[in-house]
Amino acid sequence: MSNDLSCLFPLHDVTDDHMQKLGQALWNWKLCGACYGLSSCTKPTRPWSRAKKLLKFWDLYRNTTGTYVPELYGGAPALRTLDDMLDIIRLIKIDPNTPTTQLTSVYFADRTGDPGRTPVAWDQNRAFNIAASVMFMVTCGASQQCSEILEDGHIPFPWKSDMSASSFLSQAFPMTKHPYFDTGNELSKGIDIKNLAAKYLKKKGGLRFQATNDLRDHLRLDHREGLVKVFHCTALLKESLLMSQADEEIPHVSGNIPRRLAIEAMDTMYEVLFPPDRKSQSFLSTLVSRHSFDEDFLRYESSQYRKDCEQDSSFPYFGSRLAELYDELQSPTPRGWFQPWFEKKSSARHMMMATMIRVFIAIMIGILGLGVASFQAWVAYQQWKHHMKSG
Repeated sequence: MSNDLSCLFPLHDVTDDHMQKLGQALWNWKLCGACYGLSSCTKPTRPWSRAKKLLKFWDLYRNTTGTYVPELYGGAPALRTLDDMLDIIRLIKIDPNTPTTQLTSVYFADRTGDPGRTPVAWDQNRAFNIAASVMFMVTCGASQQCSEILEDGHIPFPWKSDMSASSFLSQAFPMTKHPYFDTGNELSKGIDIKNLAAKYLKKKGGLRFQATNDLRDHLRLDHREGLVKVFHCTALLKESLLMSQADEEIPHVSGNIPRRLAIEAMDTMYEVLFPPDRKSQSFLSTLVSRHSFDEDFLRYESSQYRKDCEQDSSFPYFGSRLAELYDELQSPTPRGWFQPWFEKKSSARHMMMATMIRVFIAIMIGILGLGVASFQAWVAYQQWKHHMKSG
């Protein structure tokens, strides 16, 4: 039974030893040597001592790899063991500017140990997509697969065959300067970023918050449901920042998640949505305890991860979504059975709502008045009948 399970799900058995190797592949962890295969490290300065902070990421990795079922017809599995996954991650990091079609050809042509069988192309692409999903925290799929919507309504981002890892990141996270956060634009003068705290978005905008493991969905607003997605795997962002901070010679993509992107994502979390005031932190604690947000979300020391020169507040990655939240706060989307009758424009909607309320009150008063008049007429009629009978 165990052998059958290993054939069907070759990546299902993830051990502490493999997690350590994954940390070495992703973030260049240097282990002390005394904690190999152990669940923790007693030396606080060593990276494996932070393993418990990464529990959400480990679980996500297990779910991502554990569901892989190889294509067994026509070739060998693209991913025979978890070590194959690590090899692909290292290859992508070493050569971030080579198109994926070349990387797959090189990797599977040079791979040793297979009995002369090459995995089918579809399975090869899937192996690289899984590796990219783990490295970049983006739900990744082949271009021909991305027309299919996943069970949660999410559409995978395509890693096209002619696209390198660097190009993939550039297209997955385009940089644009929104007028609201452009200091040279008059529209930026009326924006107070403090008003976008989650406590205000909930109280004034009626918005709810949902954790997401896809960084591309961070701050994505579902207008109809009144739902804001928040990337919550903060420990992973911190590891990527610590790695790139430790080695200035690392290429742009070697930190897996671009440094500026990781910093901006954390700024939107800790400076915008959940600033260090009591109500914001209390709300965040509720999200962690009741809505499965990463517990590490509650830990943040800005100076540990940011350099002095990294103070840009123009939000080139998430500015458009922050602006969308600001607009939603100024003009909430009609929801429920009553509000959709009103226009989207805030002033027009409020005026229409006030008018409708006044009309509704007038109608109710009219109905009550009609009822009172009818009752009085009935009483008068009864008195008249009684008087006629008496006469």
